Amino acid sequence: MAVNFRQGVSSFTQPSTFSASQFDKLIENQQLHAELNMWCQKYAHLEDELKVIMEQSASMLQRDNPSTSTTQFDHQYDPEHDDQPLS
Repeated sequence: MAVNFRQGVSSFTQPSTFSASQFDKLIENQQLHAELNMWCQKYAHLEDELKVIMEQSASMLQRDNPSTSTTQFDHQYDPEHDDQPLS
């Protein structure tokens, strides 16, 4: 910052250190930041939708086929039969 002390002048001046190209980069960065925020919000919304779909699918599968429920599964593991086919 410079001070002009000539008689009759009482202004403070500061040379501009911010070039036009830097200003353009700042504007571009702000635009990219805004776009990134928009995509992050969309991603979070899609994650929420996917979670709901997965919960609904699991609920439908359990309702349609209650025998696949892990709470009703009563099978004892037998290592002797581990290498045999299931059917």
